[in-house]
Amino acid sequence: MTKRMRFWLAILVTGSMAAVSACASGDAERGSAGEAKDMVERAIDTYDAEGTGSFAAMTAPSTEFVDRDLYIFVFDPNHRVVAHGTNAELIGDDVTLLVDANGKAFGLAFVERATPEGAWVDYAWLDPLSGEIVAKSSWVVLHDDHIFGTGIYKP
Repeated sequence: MTKRMRFWLAILVTGSMAAVSACASGDAERGSAGEAKDMVERAIDTYDAEGTGSFAAMTAPSTEFVDRDLYIFVFDPNHRVVAHGTNAELIGDDVTLLVDANGKAFGLAFVERATPEGAWVDYAWLDPLSGEIVAKSSWVVLHDDHIFGTGIYKP
């Protein structure tokens, strides 16, 4: 199985598990744009206090940086995934190679658009609640040569 196939399989499995978890808990509420920005700010504060060791708390199976359908992701200066709230198998992957279901190179857009002030990047992604590909927008912030982000689903 190729790395790309493993990636998509992991996304589908992770999304399905999150959807089952959300349904089982009865909490189908979605994270908001403000909550996404707050999560990124909290991740940056944790990184500033603890350094790169904080990435373990931001990576599955830890749920410290997961809230409903929000989860943190972090890319290093070489554009490699160093933290991912729902899929630890993505660690080390080159984010610039990520494309959405419509062929948009959203990983490259993360790298190009992230600023210290933050920016939104729109793309299509698997919704963990519905299991379908839907519009998603991720808030990405460049901090200390790392990109911190999380996204909101817009079904």
